[in-house]
Amino acid sequence: MQHIKILITAMAAVFILINAPAVHAQKQVIIPESLKESYENFRFAPAVRAGDMVYLSGVVARLKDDETDADIRPAVIRAFEEIEMILKASGGDWSDVVDVTSYLTDLDKYVGPMWAVKEERVPAPYPAWTAIGVSQLFGGEKAIIEIKVTAYLPTADSED
Repeated sequence: MQHIKILITAMAAVFILINAPAVHAQKQVIIPESLKESYENFRFAPAVRAGDMVYLSGVVARLKDDETDADIRPAVIRAFEEIEMILKASGGDWSDVVDVTSYLTDLDKYVGPMWAVKEERVPAPYPAWTAIGVSQLFGGEKAIIEIKVTAYLPTADSED
């Protein structure tokens, strides 16, 4: 019985090693033109395609200096527009999104306005969505919401 376990483990390791180069070759960093400077400065990708999945980094809804959290709608719209730009650069749109995680620095106060923008921009069938209250986001006190998106975008190879 022990020999069978060792053989199965060895076969799995060989399978992983044989397929690892193919998985690595499918990884693609997605950087829309307007985010190239940010990519260089902060050294993280706006999105990465791995096979049929596209993983967007969190996009922050940040209030401008002359904005207050009495009306966060403009900041949320800017964040959704950036997500849409990155999805487009990836070859997709909201209809390809399968999972969203949003982080809100004031969950009770901000979820309603965020949800109102979501209702206007995200079509059915709706993605899975998790909203989490947090105490702070990257970007200082004006950073109020971060939205992280995962999309399913099959490549031409996988559609055969």
